[in-house]
Amino acid sequence: MNVYNEKSKQRKSPRASGKKYQEILDRIFVNRVSFLVIFMFLCFSILIATLMFLQVLNYGRYATQSESNRIKFIPLPPARGLIYDRNGVLLATSVISNNLTITLQDIELPIDDIIAEISKIITLSPQNIIRFKRLSRDAPRQNPLIIKDQLSDAEINTLSVDLYKIKGVEISSQATRIYPFKESAVHALGYVARIDKKHIESIKENNLQDQYIGLTHIGVRGVEASFEDLLRGKMGFEKVETNRDGRIVRKINRTDPIPGQHLYLSLDIRLQAYAEKILGNYKGSIVALDPKTGEVLAFVSKPMFDPNLFVNGISTQAYKALDSNPSFPFLNRVMRGRYPPGSAIKPQIGIAGLELGTITRSKTTFCPGYYSAPNSAHKFRDWKKSGHGFVNLSKAIQVSCDVFFYDLALNTGIEPLTDFLKKFALGEPTGIDLSGEFSGIAPTPSYKKRTSKQPWYPGDTITAGIGQSFWLVTPLQVAQATAIISMKGHAFKPRMLYATRDPGLASIKLTPANPTEPIILKDPRNWDYMIASMVSVVHSPAGTARRLAAGINYQIAGKTGTAQVRSIAQGRTYDASRLAKKHHDHAWFTGFAPANNPKIAIAVIVENGGSGSGVAGPIAKNIMNAWITNFKDVNDTLSLNEAGGE
Repeated sequence: MNVYNEKSKQRKSPRASGKKYQEILDRIFVNRVSFLVIFMFLCFSILIATLMFLQVLNYGRYATQSESNRIKFIPLPPARGLIYDRNGVLLATSVISNNLTITLQDIELPIDDIIAEISKIITLSPQNIIRFKRLSRDAPRQNPLIIKDQLSDAEINTLSVDLYKIKGVEISSQATRIYPFKESAVHALGYVARIDKKHIESIKENNLQDQYIGLTHIGVRGVEASFEDLLRGKMGFEKVETNRDGRIVRKINRTDPIPGQHLYLSLDIRLQAYAEKILGNYKGSIVALDPKTGEVLAFVSKPMFDPNLFVNGISTQAYKALDSNPSFPFLNRVMRGRYPPGSAIKPQIGIAGLELGTITRSKTTFCPGYYSAPNSAHKFRDWKKSGHGFVNLSKAIQVSCDVFFYDLALNTGIEPLTDFLKKFALGEPTGIDLSGEFSGIAPTPSYKKRTSKQPWYPGDTITAGIGQSFWLVTPLQVAQATAIISMKGHAFKPRMLYATRDPGLASIKLTPANPTEPIILKDPRNWDYMIASMVSVVHSPAGTARRLAAGINYQIAGKTGTAQVRSIAQGRTYDASRLAKKHHDHAWFTGFAPANNPKIAIAVIVENGGSGSGVAGPIAKNIMNAWITNFKDVNDTLSLNEAGGE
């Protein structure tokens, strides 16, 4: 029975085992399916979460990144305003040229590799490469920099085939500033140059970053810098779609640039060029004003330089040659050159003496050829060794008697004297509408103590009476001081901007004259007295500039001046032949004409020129005559050094 049952169990076991095995397989299958379902659910959940992250939470960020791969904003630079003279003659213009540019923020290769690739397509000169590398050191990385300008048609055709392969390199049409008169009027006009690190710092300091996005040039010096806001215009942009190679496939929208305003200057380029010509190879300055408006008619500073050199980057060699030139061609002598005025400011000193009560029109002083202060044996020389005898103010102006003005200054006192002369803009800014004007120096005890730690002596006051001592003025200040006399105290601040014009309009908008604070004298007749005295400088037989009266049918009111560069020891005599040229006296002439109806006031300084009457005077006369006769009587061959006095 037991055997049977055992056998019976053995016969049933395979069936039972198979069922159990199937259950195991089923469980494994279920587990695997469950795992797969869970895995797929997790993957799907991760996918959903990622999509949520990309499409919802960070949509703006990634949409912008995606779009930036195919959307590009192309800056559209505005046309810089043109600059004309008062008669509509172009002084600064812009021409379109095709240039090869590199934008540093867009490049994918090292710059040397890019230059090598470009060189396989067109020829790059060593100067092209040197200039580019110098500009790239300071320029904003988003600004396109010129590697080669003024591409020929053949070069453009060659570049168009393979240039798209070099990221960040493009052919772009850009406006290039041109100064057709080259160096003429350069110190008035200034120039434009590539924006560099120094300019960027200034732009940031003045919070003007938005105004210069995409711009590559900025005004430097003169009108270009002073009226940068008017000339610059406003940048435009074009939004385009590009393919994977960077080529434009669609233009989306466009914001047009707003061009800069055109400027009309008060300069007359004919007078400017003539003044530059007759100054010749002398170092010096000429400035001519219209006394009735303050308009600057001529603005000459020599030596000069060509502003076109700076537009797309001057070479290091050329810059060093200019910067190291001992004649300082970069110096704007008109409003930044500071010189002792010498006798050129005696008319203003004379008016001060009358107004402050130190002298009267009839008071005389005896001139033996020297002057000594009370209780002093020191002799201050007159320019005329034999002296002038008894002179009143009018005669002292006519013959430029130093002794009269030594005595006037000492009896007036230095501070009342300089305070009054500041009303004539002597040692003070004139307020011209150009940036960068220097003030000069009006001598005072506090100035001497501050700068040299020395006390003030009576001799300092005495020599201040003839425009020496610590006096330093600019030619513009002397011209303005003379214009104030011509207008009897009612004058206008010098101004270069005559008018403006919007590019889309034909009419111009005149710039109003800016009057100075009037000088009201206790006795207004003193203005006429001084003008008559200045007329006698030119039109009397004894006047220091008597040679200038020849050949004109109107009267010039003028004043000569000879300013010492190097002091002469007591008992010694000035002998130019024994001095180096740089130690020769400066020659001054200032005046206005016609004396009874002034149309032009002028100041001329010839550095180390010697005699004001012999050198500066003839230059001034011929410039005034050209203007008054509307260039019908122009003398191109001057006879200088016709000595008539100081």
